[in-house]
Amino acid sequence: MTSTASAPRGTDHPWFRDTDRPDPASLRRLSAAETHELLHRELAGLSVPLDGPLPAQPFVVPQQSYEELFDIARTLLALVRRAVLALDGGWPGRIEALGADPDDYPLLSGQDNTETAYCSMMARPDIVIGENGPQLLEFNVSGTFGGPNETHGLTEVWQHTHRELFFGYDPLETRVRAFEDVCASRRLPRAIAIIGSLGDLLDTADIRFQERELEQFRRRGFTADFFEPGRLPEALGRPGSLRYPLGLRNFAPADWRESGIGIDPVRIAQRSGLLLLPPQSSGLLANKKALALVSEGHPWMTRAERRLAERHLPWTRITLPGRTRWHGQEHELPPLLLAQQERFVLKKAIGMTGREVLVGRHAEPADWRQAVESAFAAGDSIVQEYVEPATCALELTDGTSTFTAQVAPVLSPMLFGDRPGGCWARYYATPKPDAGGVVSVSAYGASENAVLTWG
Repeated sequence: MTSTASAPRGTDHPWFRDTDRPDPASLRRLSAAETHELLHRELAGLSVPLDGPLPAQPFVVPQQSYEELFDIARTLLALVRRAVLALDGGWPGRIEALGADPDDYPLLSGQDNTETAYCSMMARPDIVIGENGPQLLEFNVSGTFGGPNETHGLTEVWQHTHRELFFGYDPLETRVRAFEDVCASRRLPRAIAIIGSLGDLLDTADIRFQERELEQFRRRGFTADFFEPGRLPEALGRPGSLRYPLGLRNFAPADWRESGIGIDPVRIAQRSGLLLLPPQSSGLLANKKALALVSEGHPWMTRAERRLAERHLPWTRITLPGRTRWHGQEHELPPLLLAQQERFVLKKAIGMTGREVLVGRHAEPADWRQAVESAFAAGDSIVQEYVEPATCALELTDGTSTFTAQVAPVLSPMLFGDRPGGCWARYYATPKPDAGGVVSVSAYGASENAVLTWG
């Protein structure tokens, strides 16, 4: 038996609400038990946690809201890219300027034009809906960010449970189209090597999703295969011309280093002519200092770009001593952070998990002071104005019944070659008062879903 205790829809932030459409919960054609079982079957092996309440529907937003996410992401990504390129010294100089460790970028190709052309090829920002609409908190720019397989799988589930009433861009298909563009512009044959490590895959379900990635390429006329580093470069065709001129970097060098996997075979493959995408220069666009450079403003930014950044990018600064403008007045930055602790969030410039984030309003004053002093001493962090995330109603199921909860999702629209590639969402199914809008990975108790719009 299914029972639904609905929260008032009026408590949703207007950005989420489409008053001209029915409640998506009324359109689900499967029972709670059937939906629960389908999610377990289709998503096993992904990062989606399956041991707590699961979504009984997607996040469904108006079409204008859905497309706005990608427009904001595309514009701010272009500004971040330009801010990084404006730093002197080529890519090695940019690494130094952003305080990164050159040893963390072992796969820089040395071909600056190629690195520059494709550094923003794959990106996924994290956005919350604040009082005045979408607020972009940070970027993940690489080939290994979470979300593509999860969003693809969740979207397929919701198309089945809701009779294809909803629409969402497919990240796996859009990624293939981005590689089609590369082949067309560089006159390359459609042959791609997905490079990763089976040691990164947890079980047979993960391998199933790896095969799904390959199938997406093959369906569009690519020769596509998966290669571990130990098979490189010989498996790509060396000696001789490469059978696979393109490579999808499905790994993070730092993860391989921690696991003891050598990177040299990949380097040799690059020197043999393999175009490995996205290039490692993409990691610099994920450095949060780059976001701070955009927030602070540059002379080359147009008025429209400045207005968009001010509207959709929370005030963000690098933790360096000096004066800065905040809410129309000049302040010394360190004293400002200590005097207005509840208004700010400290984040390491490099890092993508909640361990690198301290929310001022949820920190003890002594801990906050110590963190601020350490951040300014090291110059390795950014400070960002806190955004209170807005909530919306989401129907959840435990497999026997459904219930509605007010949740505050972090929305992650994905871009592949500037094309919209679906939107992933993470949220806490049960209230987490000290989260402060910080949702990083499933290990921190976050649930996952897809964001769709009406078909």
